[in-house]
Amino acid sequence: MSMLKNFFVTCPKNLEGLLEQELISLGAGNTKQTIAGVKFTGDMTLAYRVCLWSRLANRVLLVLATFNAEDADSLYQEIQKIKWLHHLRAEGSLVVDFAGISPTIKNSHFGALKVKDAIVDQIRDATGKRPDVEKEEPDLRVNVYLYHELATVSIDLSGDSLHRRGYRTCPGSAPLKENLAAAILYRSGWLEGAKSGKVLFDPMCGSGTILIEAAMIAQDYAPGLLRKSFGFSHWLGHDHVAWEKIQAEAKERHLKGAQNFKTIIYGSDVDPDIIAMAKIHISNAGLANTIRVAVDEVKEATPTKYKITQPGVIVTNPPYGKRLSEEESLTGLYSDFGLVLRKNFINWEVAMFTGNPDLGKTMGVRAYKSYNFFNGTIPCKLLLFRITPEMFWREYKGDKEQI
Repeated sequence: MSMLKNFFVTCPKNLEGLLEQELISLGAGNTKQTIAGVKFTGDMTLAYRVCLWSRLANRVLLVLATFNAEDADSLYQEIQKIKWLHHLRAEGSLVVDFAGISPTIKNSHFGALKVKDAIVDQIRDATGKRPDVEKEEPDLRVNVYLYHELATVSIDLSGDSLHRRGYRTCPGSAPLKENLAAAILYRSGWLEGAKSGKVLFDPMCGSGTILIEAAMIAQDYAPGLLRKSFGFSHWLGHDHVAWEKIQAEAKERHLKGAQNFKTIIYGSDVDPDIIAMAKIHISNAGLANTIRVAVDEVKEATPTKYKITQPGVIVTNPPYGKRLSEEESLTGLYSDFGLVLRKNFINWEVAMFTGNPDLGKTMGVRAYKSYNFFNGTIPCKLLLFRITPEMFWREYKGDKEQI
């Protein structure tokens, strides 16, 4: 377990810097950012820890080989040089994820077929048996990335994308992915806020993703603890003893973190069905004692409703319609949000994530800092505000000037 290996961790675009910091904190060495990912070196124990603890990653890839693939035949031959029976039983199952094209391999589906054929042919020639292709829950997930004529072959240790923690079981419309929610919380300063016992409130909480990720950060709750399986679960190189030890440590840390974090996290939404969905997700995560949600309109939000007596942190992801008619209907929502902040949330810190920053200009509050993100392919901004008493007095005097 002590031999150093090369790994590549993928993440949403623009999270590379945060991911690198997270990997270093977990013990990764020789880190290097690339587009939508970070390379690092470490042993398998560290790789397991990243799979269990990374709040930002999508996939953890163990690099097996890098080589020139001038054409489909050379790709096939190089894949056959890898000893696949070290990774997969002859009766097992696999799937190949292939990304990229080259002048001679112009179709990713064709590239995946060549890689699959090379693996299956090698195992069949050696044993007389052949593994099956299984897309949903394969014993081995092989990842191939082709850039120009350079191919990188890896084993996907994560399996299903790591942003899927396991608590979100209700389908929702355009929900915020869990790792993006975690990144928003990191940039909002919530890690420090949680340590100092601050309250967090999301007045447009939707199905509860920000609330749950906030509670997990605050309670030192490993995001992978709820997952039933990983890509390495049936991999022949899997060290069950090391993995069980890492899981046991994580459960102990969560137990201690839950005992130490006594603060309640609050959320509200105008839609009763969405709040019902949030309650299911909160229960799935085992956080019903930490998170409270209620049906409420943004313009009616006030800390006294929740018996909050000290300024805290608001982190929220309001809707941001992409069609003109949607934008017009949302202008009132953003305006109401700004008004309620200036009147009811003096001295609070606010982090608002939006795919339409122009709507934020209707709030009457000026951001002191912003971060660029992507929600899928949509460019987004995280706007940070400090709600000061001066904002209230200007509103009280009828001065609508943007602060």
